Amino acid sequence: MMLNERNENLSENESRKASFRSVRTGWLIFAFVMLFNPNIQLIDILPDFIGYFILAKFFEKAADAAPYFEEARASFVRLAYINLFKLPALILVRIVRSGNTLDNDIVALMALVFAAIEIIYIIPAIKNIFDALTYLGERTEAKSLLASGSLVSTEALKSFTFVFAIFKCMLYSIPEFLKLTRSVDSGTGTSFITGSRYYPFAVLASLVLGFIFGGIWLSRVVRLVKKIKNEGKYYEALGSIASVGAYEEYEKKARQRARNRVFLYFVLASLFSFNLTFSNFNDINLFPSFIFGILFSSGLVGLLSHVTNKGNMRNYVLAASVLYNVTAFIGYVISFKFLDTYGYKALLDNTVPEAHSAYKTVEIFAAIEVILYISLMVLFFIIMKKYLEENLGKCTCQKRNTECITYDASPEQISQKFKNEYLKQINLRTVIYSVIGILVGILSFAEVIINGNVKLIFSNPSDVTMPTIIAPSLPWFSLLLTAMTIAYAFYSVYYFNMLKEELT
Repeated sequence: MMLNERNENLSENESRKASFRSVRTGWLIFAFVMLFNPNIQLIDILPDFIGYFILAKFFEKAADAAPYFEEARASFVRLAYINLFKLPALILVRIVRSGNTLDNDIVALMALVFAAIEIIYIIPAIKNIFDALTYLGERTEAKSLLASGSLVSTEALKSFTFVFAIFKCMLYSIPEFLKLTRSVDSGTGTSFITGSRYYPFAVLASLVLGFIFGGIWLSRVVRLVKKIKNEGKYYEALGSIASVGAYEEYEKKARQRARNRVFLYFVLASLFSFNLTFSNFNDINLFPSFIFGILFSSGLVGLLSHVTNKGNMRNYVLAASVLYNVTAFIGYVISFKFLDTYGYKALLDNTVPEAHSAYKTVEIFAAIEVILYISLMVLFFIIMKKYLEENLGKCTCQKRNTECITYDASPEQISQKFKNEYLKQINLRTVIYSVIGILVGILSFAEVIINGNVKLIFSNPSDVTMPTIIAPSLPWFSLLLTAMTIAYAFYSVYYFNMLKEELT
């Protein structure tokens, strides 16, 4: 009998060890390749965010098995998003400089801000991942994690990685200060100049030094990875140090992370619901509605994957998502062409009939878009209602007066009355979220119609020679839309954070 128990324990231990053998080290080396190269301003030829996302994925299971891995994984995720946000920042820089091509100050500012933020988050990330490897090596037979007396030992590589990471951030930010605007007194007056003849040499030097340091760091970290792989005890070490329920805990956290990613899509979609327009850019919306559509559709597809009883809902979601995004994209192209060719000024009178005809097409696509937009919101409510019915009740809390009733038993043991009351309250919040979203869509469509009816406003009615302004018939309407969009964004953050807490 003791032999059977021993065999069962060995079998259980082996299954725990095997559960951690899922991610190939080739992906790990690929992640380091994405990270070794230097940047120019905010431009990264090999995107760092891809490498950080891979690292975060690689250490997911380890995060539930040993200390420090979770802190490192969370830091990798944050670094991935920081580097991902360099893309919209780069677009913003291009937009600002299109109005003033000599404005290089914003480039230096953005480079400095991202370099500072990146250093703040990369230092704890490096510390935690190497502390995690050291902890694992000290308590298991994976001695390759503790090899000393060489350049690829964990401790030596930790120090070099600190230097390389900080140096890399400095290399893409410091050269930009040579392009700052400065004043020069020429004797006849003061003039402002931007740029420096040393700037190209500074960039070239940063690239050369970056590739040298990056190449050395990459060769060392790859040698360490291969050393650990050849020893073949890393995954066994994780399996031996993990608790009996570590793999189940990983699966649970993996589901929570997947759910939180879905919720993030919806929150980001609400942020891209704003109409960001500037008069010096022909009133073109810099947040096209198809960006909202892509994010919201991704959220719907992800949410539906967590629903058991789907029925034909998947087909409806895919059809509505594709139709909305195609319509939104075509509508944006048509609107862009109208604003770039005619502008709202051409709608003031009937002297440009082609402009009125072109804007009718804009209105038609806006009408189709709002119908599809409402259908997406309705689908969201239906799917979320199904999702909550299947998942709430496992751990929910209902406050009635001062008494809090916690449902932590199986669904059969939960009072159906209390469960129905609780679901009713959550569904009410889902209705509020959906209604606010629908109102934003309707108001956006109404703004398109209102913008088509423009009027001439005199800056000084008593003097017709003063500058005039072309404005929509209801100038205050854009403020109403902005207020509703802000409410939608804030309620999205509140609503999905509330769901995270209730579903944990």
